[in-house]
Amino acid sequence: MRIADAEERAYSSILDAITTQRYVPGDHLSEVQIADELNMSRTPVRNVLKKMTAVGILEYVRNVGCRIPQLSPQDMEDVFFTRSLLEGQAAEIAARCATQAEIESLERLLGQEQAFFAQGEMASYTKVNESLHLGIAKITKNGYLDRFISQLFWRSELYIIFFDRFYKGNALPEGRLKDPKQSHSCLEHEELLRAIASRKPAEAREAMRVHLQSTYETLTHRVLV
Repeated sequence: MRIADAEERAYSSILDAITTQRYVPGDHLSEVQIADELNMSRTPVRNVLKKMTAVGILEYVRNVGCRIPQLSPQDMEDVFFTRSLLEGQAAEIAARCATQAEIESLERLLGQEQAFFAQGEMASYTKVNESLHLGIAKITKNGYLDRFISQLFWRSELYIIFFDRFYKGNALPEGRLKDPKQSHSCLEHEELLRAIASRKPAEAREAMRVHLQSTYETLTHRVLV
């Protein structure tokens, strides 16, 4: 197996374990154990753990190794507040400078997101949601926005994975939402992309702010300051 293929398999496997909550905050991820379970060498697993640590999915603790970060109410508020600032700016810029091809790419991602939501495919839904948000950041051609938004996305995604009812539905299939039209996130993404495609910067910024505010309120029943 090529190293790139092995890393992709390891990444998907670890992400699936997180989104299905086989790992929980504070859990240590053993490079040896994961490699054994996937029947592959430790090198691709080690590379993936490093990449996941770099983007904020995992954290490295000395003498412990990689683990799922511990979560806290204050950290959650800080993450979503900062995402709102940076991603709101990115959405505004995208509405000004996105090419037609870039807009069409975002619209395809939205269609995929809705399909994965309907199917209850949590890991795939998470990855395409990442591609949509980071796709908007990449349109800005600003490397700092791109990097910081990526890190913030994954830290906030941990809160969504462990507290949102779509992911909790993994344990109770009958309670999992199936209709994308009943998903606040999918509907808010539609509104956001509509503003970007219509070249309305102020509306795009506000749509992103509302989307992240709504996500935060759904998880905490609190309003961001």
